[in-house]
Amino acid sequence: MVARVDVAISLSTTYAMVCRQLRIANFPVVVCTNSFSLYECLVKLRTTKEKRLMIDIMALRQSYERRELAEIRWIKGESNLANVITKSIPNKALA
Repeated sequence: MVARVDVAISLSTTYAMVCRQLRIANFPVVVCTNSFSLYECLVKLRTTKEKRLMIDIMALRQSYERRELAEIRWIKGESNLANVITKSIPNKALA
């Protein structure tokens, strides 16, 4: 997730420079996750016991605090469109 957020922020920053010059609105960077524990670590300032994740979570939290990320959303499993690819359960979001 950290690598994807880095790409999103770099694209957003580049696009923001273009938008400023053209005087048009920029788009917000919204991060979505289906991991409720990750969502709680980022938004509700919970901690993790997994040391290998602490640095990544701190970097994401810092981007969120700096307003580089407009919003962090949690997607419930039954609403996750990616589950159509990975699971045999039909997805209600496509109905």
